Amino acid sequence: MLREMHRKLQESRNDTEDGKTDLLWGSIVLAFFFFDRSSELRGPVARDSSTGGTTHCIKAVDVILRNRHGVIIEPGSVAAHSVEILYRSHKGDQVRQGTVIRHYRSGESHLCPVIAAETCLRVRPRWLHGGRRLGPFLTSVNATSTIKKSEVAILIKQVARTQGSDPSNYACHSMRIGGACALLAAGKRETVIRLMGRWASWCFSVYTRLRPGMLRDVAESMIRASAW
Repeated sequence: MLREMHRKLQESRNDTEDGKTDLLWGSIVLAFFFFDRSSELRGPVARDSSTGGTTHCIKAVDVILRNRHGVIIEPGSVAAHSVEILYRSHKGDQVRQGTVIRHYRSGESHLCPVIAAETCLRVRPRWLHGGRRLGPFLTSVNATSTIKKSEVAILIKQVARTQGSDPSNYACHSMRIGGACALLAAGKRETVIRLMGRWASWCFSVYTRLRPGMLRDVAESMIRASAW
C-alpha cells in the first residue's frame, strides 16, 4: 500500500509544486516506521488534557540526524546513517518523561525513515528562506497549520479502494497499525513493538492481524521448540 501511495502522490505533482508533496510523503513514511499517532505529526494541533494540556506534535528541532559515528549532522548530507525523534510527551506518557526512538537506513530510497526525515527537514529551510512563516512543528506548512490528518486519510482511502479494500476500514491511524503489524511479521517481540509505539499497555495487540507470510514456518518452529 505504501508504494502505491507514493506512486499516486508522484502522479499528482504539478508545475507549482512547492515541496508540500515531499513533506506529506515524508510524514507518511515516518508515521509508518515510528508508529506515530496522528496527533504527533498532523493537525489540527490540539492540546491533550490528560497530560496537563501539552501538545504532542513533533517539533522540527526534535528530529535529529546522525552519521555512522553518532555525530549530529545537517539534512542533505549523504552521511546520514540514522534518525532519532525525541518525543517530549505523548499520549501514553502521563508524567512527561520523554522518549527517544531511533531508526537506521532501510536500504530503500522511497521507504526509508532516514531519507523521509531528511526530506521533511530540507523542505523547511527552503520555505523559510523564501519568506514563509512556519510554526515549530516538523510538518508545519505556515505559522499556524501543519499537514492535515484529512489529507493523509483521503490518500489512504483512495489507495485502499484501488486495491479492492473497503476504504472505511482505513484512516490516518492505519499507518501506526500497519507499522506494528509489519514489525510483528518481521518476527520482533511484542515488547519491542510496545516500546517503539510508546503504548502504555498491551492494548496494541488488538490492532495486529495475522498475515499468510507470518504463518509460513509456524509448524516447523513449533516442532523445533516443542517438548512434547
